[in-house]
Amino acid sequence: MNNTKILVIDDEISICEGIQRALTPEGYAVETAFNGETGLQKVQANGYGLVLIDVMMPDVSGIDLIASIHAYDPETVCVMITGYATVELAVRAIKEGAYDFLSKPFSVDALLLTVNQGLERRRLSLEAKRTQAAEAEACRLAEETSRLEELDRAKRQFIRLVTHDLQSPVSAIQNYLELIQQGYIPPEDQPEIIAKCLTRTQEEIDLLADLLELGHLDVIDAFNMAEVRLGEVLYAIVDDFKGQVTQKSIQFEIEAGEDIPVVIAAPEQIKSLWRNLVSNAIKYTPENGSVTVRLHAEGGSVIGEVQDTGIGIHPEDQERLFSEFFRAKNAKELGIRGTGLGLAIVKRVIDGLEGEISVESIVGSGSTFRFAIPVHGG
Repeated sequence: MNNTKILVIDDEISICEGIQRALTPEGYAVETAFNGETGLQKVQANGYGLVLIDVMMPDVSGIDLIASIHAYDPETVCVMITGYATVELAVRAIKEGAYDFLSKPFSVDALLLTVNQGLERRRLSLEAKRTQAAEAEACRLAEETSRLEELDRAKRQFIRLVTHDLQSPVSAIQNYLELIQQGYIPPEDQPEIIAKCLTRTQEEIDLLADLLELGHLDVIDAFNMAEVRLGEVLYAIVDDFKGQVTQKSIQFEIEAGEDIPVVIAAPEQIKSLWRNLVSNAIKYTPENGSVTVRLHAEGGSVIGEVQDTGIGIHPEDQERLFSEFFRAKNAKELGIRGTGLGLAIVKRVIDGLEGEISVESIVGSGSTFRFAIPVHGG
């Protein structure tokens, strides 16, 4: 026995009562409605596995009810009842989504066969959807598991790299100090050793600062976001680099357009973006070179460019340039120190703002980093 709910919509009371008497002993919960409006209200209020609908009713055509019923539940089986069955009518009803036809007068056996087959079709359709949903969920979980495993591998690699890069300077400093303490280094050579210790200490400080900055970007949330003008932030941070620019006799210029729209960001994000791009440009540009920073609006984005006449980047290195702890081969060969986190921080900022960043570079001629940040609602 089952308790599937069935609705009969027919303006002939005798038809409704006859169907109810035939289906109730089979375990079906049968309800009736004597016009289309009442029937549709019942469908929307209760939901039914199958609806038997008279084609011709005073207030509405039964065929016109099909779309409204399926809008509520696409899996509801609609069976048309008519005393005027024609091929044209059948084609129209099927096109509208009817499952089958019952021509008046019909036998109890014909009614039961149509109802049972219609409900079996509904069961199979629902089972197929559940299977598809389960497969989709399994696929999603597999993708999520793969992503988490990749994140875990990246995390372990990150920890190994951080541990190595933090430990190396400390070990070097410790070795130098032990040599001094044990008297292996004469007093006249100690200033040089102390200078090396200070250099390694500064490396440690720089690395810790970048790691803290990288970690801080991960905890920025909606409460930190505000309207930010990229130009104002740029002019505010360039003072930090005046000493380096003067020392290397670098020609430093800013070309900023007018009426540049604001972006929605955390001010710390934009400071990190400019600070790392400008710092890198100055660091890798030799004496008497030039660094030019440009800012303008284009389409629905704010565009920033940092161009230098520095050492450039080999094509094979450009693909990994935004990876954590990666440093270009020629930068290491020239002994230019860095943490390998600056551009990873830049990429993290740009990704967080749903923007894009690219680089064009020629070894020995310089590089241009170009980013675009969308103006949401701006």
